Amino acid sequence: MEAIAYLLTGGIEGMLYMNLRQMAQPRYDPGGVLVDSGTDLKQPGLVSYMFDYVYISWIVHVLSLFTKWAWMVYLAIPAYLVYMAAPYARQLLLAQGGSTGQQGEQQSAEDEAREKKRREKKERKQQRVKYVRG
Repeated sequence: MEAIAYLLTGGIEGMLYMNLRQMAQPRYDPGGVLVDSGTDLKQPGLVSYMFDYVYISWIVHVLSLFTKWAWMVYLAIPAYLVYMAAPYARQLLLAQGGSTGQQGEQQSAEDEAREKKRREKKERKQQRVKYVRG
């Protein structure tokens, strides 16, 4: 079982490593002129997540030499996914739950009225004459 897990995670790690390597390579046209200098591997986003997976795989593969429980480190990946997606999911659920009921409609109408009052007050403040001491 561990051999299958090792081959599967090692294969994914190898594909990500090769993809990162290819992304970083500069590209030249047939005349030898630089067309693309390659992707900056220090940028955030997908590239950093690829590196994270590769690093976690290295850690798991080394620790698995000493204990079979090292494979549990891979649970950090879905845990991080849940951690990052939770605010978006919460926002989506609150938006759906608030707009379905009559109370949500009443609350949004109150929010619009408050926002209108704030805008009017801001406009009045901008129209005032401002005195500067010199």
